[in-house]
Amino acid sequence: MNMERVSFLGKQNPTLMLTLAGALALFVFVVDSFGHYATAIMVLYSIVVMLVATVLSRRGTLIVAIVCIWATVAGYLIGHLDEESFSALARATVACLSIIATTALTLRIQADSARLAQQVRELSETHEALNRSTTELAHATRVTMLGELAASIAHEVSQPLAAITTHGEAGLRWLRRETPNLDEACHAFEAMVSNARRSSEIIRRIRALASKSEPTFAPLGVNSLVVETIDLLDREVKKYGAVVRMDLAPGELTVNGDRVQLQQVLINLAVNGLQAMSSTTDRPRELKVQTRIEAGERVFVSVEDSGVGIAPEVAANLFCAFYTTKAEGMGLGLSICRSIVEGHGGAISYATPSTYGARMNIELPIAVHAEA
Repeated sequence: MNMERVSFLGKQNPTLMLTLAGALALFVFVVDSFGHYATAIMVLYSIVVMLVATVLSRRGTLIVAIVCIWATVAGYLIGHLDEESFSALARATVACLSIIATTALTLRIQADSARLAQQVRELSETHEALNRSTTELAHATRVTMLGELAASIAHEVSQPLAAITTHGEAGLRWLRRETPNLDEACHAFEAMVSNARRSSEIIRRIRALASKSEPTFAPLGVNSLVVETIDLLDREVKKYGAVVRMDLAPGELTVNGDRVQLQQVLINLAVNGLQAMSSTTDRPRELKVQTRIEAGERVFVSVEDSGVGIAPEVAANLFCAFYTTKAEGMGLGLSICRSIVEGHGGAISYATPSTYGARMNIELPIAVHAEA
């Protein structure tokens, strides 16, 4: 008998299982008591015990087992007590021993299953608590990061606002002429609308980074995310006297992920690269961002700087929590990046370029719909 299947059926329809067990017990009792057959049909009580064990508690299973033993004894007294041979007594004894053994094994299985279920529940609760802690820690890190990038954010927002003012004044001048030039005024006002939308989009992105919400997985383009991130860091790039070179794969590489979290990873890696080049004076400060796809299944993003590089003993602990080489660092940035990337089914690693600096590689699975 496939006990896993029986247990599944018992959980799905306990009434049917109890009815089946009761009918089998009644059948065995009637045949054993009044059939006068020289067979150990009472052994089938063991199946009754196994059937009810899929539905009842340990106490209920034990009660049913005791009832089955009493039914075996009663069947012997009713139908076989007057027999001269000891075979009937032997059959009844074997049946009772079989019931006892089956009950002991069944109760052991029930106890082990209860402990396993409890462990699974505790593991699930621990995993949920860990996910909540990781999400909250990532949010706190994002807020801290936004504080550090305040100048860049202000510059990014001020650009379209200044453009709105400029185009608005130009449009008014075209309208205030003795002969208003409506075409030029319309062009100026269209430019105002475009810059207003751009400003609104920048604010939306910043609010998304600052918001505290559960991760939302959806198809998103990696190339557009890279461009958006570099645009946001434009002031930081200029601050460190660096240039960004993007080598993006043709087309759009689509992954299934949370846009805010993945952008947080890219910002963290890019800022780390820029800071690593702050003391570089003998060569250009270049931040290279590359995307590619391999075997049509994995998307790779690499962020490489031309800084001083990372020592092997440091690289070994690079993604460990609270490990940092910065005087004011907390050692959480790369650890959170690893948690985020692994939560997306990917991996993050460090590699030493052939020339200078350091290279961080992100590997993510391509979105399922993108493979179709």
